[in-house]
Amino acid sequence: MRGSSQFILSDSIMKKIKNKFILIVIWVIAIIVFSQVFIAYSNNNKDTNSYVNLVEWTASINDTKLEINTKKVLKTGDKIHVIGESSLAVIEWWDGSLTRLWGNTKISIEQNQISRDYTKINISFELLAWKTWSNVVSFIGKDSSFTQNFSGIEAWVRGTIFEVDLESDYVNVVDHQITLEKNTWEQVIVEENTPFKISTFSLIEIWEFVNKFQDATWKQVNESYDSIYFDQLKEALQNSIDKQSLYEKIRAWISPSYRLLYDLDTAENYEIVEKTISKIEDSKREKVYNAVLSRYQDFNFVAASDYEFYKRKIFYKKALVALWDDQLEKEQLLRSTAFDIETIVSVWNREALNQSIEFLAENKELLENINLNFFETALSNISSDKLSEFSQQFMELQSLLPSSFQMPEIPMSLDEIKKSAEWQVKWFLNDTQSIIDKLRK
Repeated sequence: MRGSSQFILSDSIMKKIKNKFILIVIWVIAIIVFSQVFIAYSNNNKDTNSYVNLVEWTASINDTKLEINTKKVLKTGDKIHVIGESSLAVIEWWDGSLTRLWGNTKISIEQNQISRDYTKINISFELLAWKTWSNVVSFIGKDSSFTQNFSGIEAWVRGTIFEVDLESDYVNVVDHQITLEKNTWEQVIVEENTPFKISTFSLIEIWEFVNKFQDATWKQVNESYDSIYFDQLKEALQNSIDKQSLYEKIRAWISPSYRLLYDLDTAENYEIVEKTISKIEDSKREKVYNAVLSRYQDFNFVAASDYEFYKRKIFYKKALVALWDDQLEKEQLLRSTAFDIETIVSVWNREALNQSIEFLAENKELLENINLNFFETALSNISSDKLSEFSQQFMELQSLLPSSFQMPEIPMSLDEIKKSAEWQVKWFLNDTQSIIDKLRK
């Protein structure tokens, strides 16, 4: 009887354990299914729209009046008319780029296509009257483009701030460069501080532009609004990084894509990211690459002056290069890094400069394929004291660039000057002592 009761008790305990185990399995399956459904739902409901917003006075879209501070979704074929000289409207393109429309401006939206995973962004519009100011983020993707058309000319843009004024007949690049192409296939690269006359397709002398053409008020208004807008983007990006909820952790657990994204947003060093990448199966790399590229678009606007964000941006670039062997997109990543270095030389963040040079060094063989004329111009304007202070970094950079690239002459740093002086004094004393010894003999 005793043995029988023990057997019954043991059997009862086993059944309870078994039931608990089954319950746990059911819960795990339910969580996984729920997470996958939620992920699919989230991805299908992301906002990929671009918007026009009337800031001041009067404007219309397709002859329908816009209300102030009420965003209107843009579609291909839409025509926007800003009415009156004191009116102002702004287009917030989905990728984070901006185009501002001054009073009496007319534009037509030719293309506004963004894929659900954000890896393909095609934006194009035509300026029909007056003027625009565009601040375009440096997106990547071989199938992506941002173009603006005006007076039979097409402007190809990446990571550039520029203005087009049909009334005063000029294009002015405020930051970086654009490529202009006429309908006759004639093409020219316009760099910053080299204003360009639209009607003659030729450069304008900078002194003439400043004194006769440039609207200082328009420039000041745009720079002020740009600063406010990008502060808002930074805040939104920080919130997305900080918001690592239980859902994000579960998502990272069940999906290699989200595991990598989680690490890219939170890891203190890139070695953690490398370990995660090494565990991704070859068959899943393209899918993970697209997920990383999609998230990278959120970091495109980040400048080196915001180092913590910029470090993440470099992490994402390294991950993209490691995941997929697409030479064109690698070259675009390197080119955007060269643009970043151009900005770094104005804020002098040593850590950001080191991160950028390290990324270029890891992909040195591709630098030969990139047009770095804009970079050469930027570096030529660096003051000698800064070149001296950052001499080690610039010498490392010089060793990476093609031999045809003209780096400014790098003066010796204070430490190098001190060591050189000490060596020369030592040499002089040794030589003098040698002469004295000979005379004594």
